[in-house]
Amino acid sequence: MKKKLAFSFVILLIAGFAFGCDGEPGWEDGTYQASAEGYNDDIVLEVVIDGGEIIEINILEHEETPGIAESAFDAVIPDIIEAQSTDVDSVSGATLTADAVIEAVEKALAEAEN
Repeated sequence: MKKKLAFSFVILLIAGFAFGCDGEPGWEDGTYQASAEGYNDDIVLEVVIDGGEIIEINILEHEETPGIAESAFDAVIPDIIEAQSTDVDSVSGATLTADAVIEAVEKALAEAEN
């Protein structure tokens, strides 16, 4: 009986992966705005989704330290777009700013999920 139950579970698991998961993030096309707390204040950004992919991330507002913030923006934003994920490295020396960008993008992508 336990073998039949285990076998049935395995079959259901395989069927779930085969038919229920296409590997796509499932983002609706559009422009999504979100914010997260940076070092000095909120960072407000927009994420543009086209064809179900992140094609653009724009910083709309920030009060971060000039020079330091740009290093975080210039490193993290292209990494997110290339990876099509927020699972990217932060930026040493601008960790709070980079982490805020990552968090805000995560919030925007949560809105874009279909």
